[in-house]
Amino acid sequence: MENSYLDLVLFSEKRKNILLLLKEGPKSLEELKNSLNASPTSVQPQIKLLKDRYLLCGTRKKYELTLLGDTITENLQSLADTMETLEEKYDFWVSHKLEGIPPHLLKRISDLKCSTFARPLDESSMFSPHTEFVENIAKSEFVKGLSPFIHPLYPKMFLHFAESGINISLVVTEPVFERMETEFRPEVEKFLALDNIHVYVYDKEMLLSCTVTNCFLSLGLFYTSGVYDHINDIICFEPEALRWGEDLYTYYEGLSREVKEI
Repeated sequence: MENSYLDLVLFSEKRKNILLLLKEGPKSLEELKNSLNASPTSVQPQIKLLKDRYLLCGTRKKYELTLLGDTITENLQSLADTMETLEEKYDFWVSHKLEGIPPHLLKRISDLKCSTFARPLDESSMFSPHTEFVENIAKSEFVKGLSPFIHPLYPKMFLHFAESGINISLVVTEPVFERMETEFRPEVEKFLALDNIHVYVYDKEMLLSCTVTNCFLSLGLFYTSGVYDHINDIICFEPEALRWGEDLYTYYEGLSREVKEI
């Protein structure tokens, strides 16, 4: 009995990599051998197995995916990217709550594959802004933010950005907006009076923070203990990550009410 496609593709690193390499375009045996850093005698049996199951075709001068192979590899690439994204920052993902990320965006977590960690300007202060956040937001054309807390430094900082012409849309929780109304009322009144500003209130628990602009995405999560991680923010600059961040913002904005005055 022939192996299932699942066994054929996933239980051999070499066969999986051959398919992923051919997803980039046709390749000769020599090119495959060099990319895999393997001998022809170790690559050819794997190619034969894939050919026998109609996942690729061709000769040693040019192998390419069949339509069936391309279909399987398309999904394999997504799976590989997802696993790579999670494995690269394994300690972070398993130690933080993911419930704040809606299911359709968890399925696209591989969009955050090319990411790093942003660090606070002052790690001794839980309210210190992150270096990359401050540097990149100042040169952004727009800012869309989600926040379950309020940094004491942020009301004046965001007002300054708004007055400089940056379009800003924020979704905050009910407790955060109540603090904004009382502790930062002068800044908030000026903020809401500007035409390039939109503020929304989300009346449920928000288990993440996020800022996305045309330049970068910053994502913060809570530890599984329920404490917010003020030290480690995921930061990304790739187009797919920015689209992911905008989709996350749109999801929360759609569940919120807009506030125009206080």
